[in-house]
Amino acid sequence: MAKTNFSGPITVGRIQVNTGTDISENVRNAAFVSCMGSFPVNHSNFTVTTDDDKIAVTGSNGASTTSVTLVDSTQNVPGITSDGGFEAASVVTLTSGGNDSARTATITGTDVLDNTQTEDLTMGNSGAVTSAKTFKTITSIAVDGSGTAGTLKVGVIESGLISIVCRSLFNEYPLGQSSTSSSKNLANNIVIPKFSRINDIRFVVNEAFDTAGFDMQIGANVAQAAGSMTNSLDLDYFAGDTSNDVKGVASHHIPTGMDQTVAQMKNCLNVSDDDAAGFEMDKAVVISAATDDALTAGEGVLNVYWTQQINDTN
Repeated sequence: MAKTNFSGPITVGRIQVNTGTDISENVRNAAFVSCMGSFPVNHSNFTVTTDDDKIAVTGSNGASTTSVTLVDSTQNVPGITSDGGFEAASVVTLTSGGNDSARTATITGTDVLDNTQTEDLTMGNSGAVTSAKTFKTITSIAVDGSGTAGTLKVGVIESGLISIVCRSLFNEYPLGQSSTSSSKNLANNIVIPKFSRINDIRFVVNEAFDTAGFDMQIGANVAQAAGSMTNSLDLDYFAGDTSNDVKGVASHHIPTGMDQTVAQMKNCLNVSDDDAAGFEMDKAVVISAATDDALTAGEGVLNVYWTQQINDTN
């Protein structure tokens, strides 16, 4: 089927200027055509099996460890993929065998968009601590000072935050495509051009997620100083928070069914709001969610509506 593509905004209306006070003559009546992207998800995209030494085992990381020996620095941390072929990211747990509460672990890896990401995490006292950021891969973990007091293991947790990127390499649902399908359909994508304005975000749940809580955040990449992409993923840039429960059958949309602060609203008014000046960039939308229980059911679709690049043109 033939299609027409427009790189910039589409306007309707006869009068583009706003130079006077005469309605129908010199008062702008142009409006912008709205765009929309959608991405389907299901419970399997957010199902991680707790494994407290998936990333690093105690047998390789005893007392005085300063550079953690990893099981495999290339492995996908949560071990799951989204519908459409992209690997996910998740938080990690660090479990100390001794009192490491005075120690800081610096975790280095990649986020769900494959950008370099680091986190400094205060370690625990004979127990586990959990990262705030989600990692797709972990390439190194360094412990400051004299290292660990005892053994250390690193893993993943079922109830931790999981991030998936709303991009597809093929239309797994609803078309049933796979990585080997020919003529791959890319309808399941939400990447918003820079300087655009988001008008609505809706997470439509048709089958409830069977958990006490399914807390969702909607984030994106944000260009850092001088355009750096290190630590550029903002998990709740557009909407949601750690208590934004969207498990039930409903249309959860901003600002009540899908929580949204004033700061998040401003990021929606101009998706490039927090980008470093001069390095504004398109936004790859990321869903991050945490579940209280092991999921066996749940289906939903994230829909994002925007007017394209209206903050960069008249």
